[in-house]
Amino acid sequence: MVTRLLQLLKISLFFCITANAAGTAGLNYQTYVAGGAQPSYTQDANGNITNRTLISTGTVSSVNYNWGGGAVLTSNRGDGVIVRFYGYVNIATSGTYYFGGNADDGIRIKVNNTYVVNSWIESGGTFRSGSIYLAAGVYPIELMYYENGGGALVNLQWYLNNTWQVLDNTYTATDSTYFPAVPQYSSSITNAQQTRKTSETAQRTSQSGNLIYVEQVGDNNNITIRQGVTISGKNRIELYANGNSNTLNLNQGYNTNGTVSANDSNNHYQYLNLTGNSNSVTTKQTGDGHFMENTVSGNNNTLNFTQTDSGPKTMFTNTNGNSNSITATQSGTGTHYLDINLTGNGHSVTTSQSGTGNHAATIDLTNSGGAASLNLNQSGSTGQVYSIQQSCTNAAGCSTTITQP
Repeated sequence: MVTRLLQLLKISLFFCITANAAGTAGLNYQTYVAGGAQPSYTQDANGNITNRTLISTGTVSSVNYNWGGGAVLTSNRGDGVIVRFYGYVNIATSGTYYFGGNADDGIRIKVNNTYVVNSWIESGGTFRSGSIYLAAGVYPIELMYYENGGGALVNLQWYLNNTWQVLDNTYTATDSTYFPAVPQYSSSITNAQQTRKTSETAQRTSQSGNLIYVEQVGDNNNITIRQGVTISGKNRIELYANGNSNTLNLNQGYNTNGTVSANDSNNHYQYLNLTGNSNSVTTKQTGDGHFMENTVSGNNNTLNFTQTDSGPKTMFTNTNGNSNSITATQSGTGTHYLDINLTGNGHSVTTSQSGTGNHAATIDLTNSGGAASLNLNQSGSTGQVYSIQQSCTNAAGCSTTITQP
């Protein structure tokens, strides 16, 4: 299956040209003093290692080295060295991509700030690889390598035309910005979602006042609903609960502490379908006519949703699994859209859409051996769009942080 899939994929690394930056063939590198096995390190906003002594910098055409007992690159050190290679990857076609490499000793490969390989251990040149789903666009890539003692070797490979090959068509960054990737994202409400929203909006606007529908099965559910600042409002809540010890708090036109929200239009819609045990959901809608649809299937999920201010907000979330955490906030006067789908256990998602710009995000995470952690911040007056479809196979988990702009 992997072979058939990768026959169709084309990938090349290149530097994303900005107004004040250019690229040349190869990858940048930095060498640092390591100091022992599994050396720890910290990086600043530009990716530079801050707790290790910088030895040298330069560029390489590709990463394919076997130094034996000799010096690693221009470090003048055969042992006790960290090397950071970094550049950019252009994904021409959406799909699952495979990266890997041999290393003596440790190796870490990040694509789009997500670990594809995370093997920071002593090794005699073992090949390690991983995969990541990437939509078409431009993404950062980084390889971290350390040599503790003995022989030294490292390479960076991709799977292309049914074989692993050295990744050799690369471009370097010449400015100090740490991975200024600009993927061509796409995110918008689907036809099915728009149909449901249109239908529910028509029903809500035709009702004579506020409406609440609750169907509860199971014991010890704790439900708090505050709806409509005025009797003439046209808020609508549809809630289903199936399971024990679920805690839900639904607020339309009210703050979560029970106080009346100022300047509320009383035109909100919430749909919540909850199945499973010990789930906790807190929602808040204040402002101007927001739409929210949430479905939860599984146990011990913790979900917090907030829509505020005058700009219309639309949110769809679907959680299928256990022990997932979502905190999603839409605020400001912009028109915001958010679609989150979580499959599997242990995911953590935090999103914030704010400001006057019209922001949109589509997030689809699957646990295929590891849980995913994602932090997305969209803000400002310029419209921002982001999308990710990720199947995490790394047992240590996959982590992504995105800030727009």
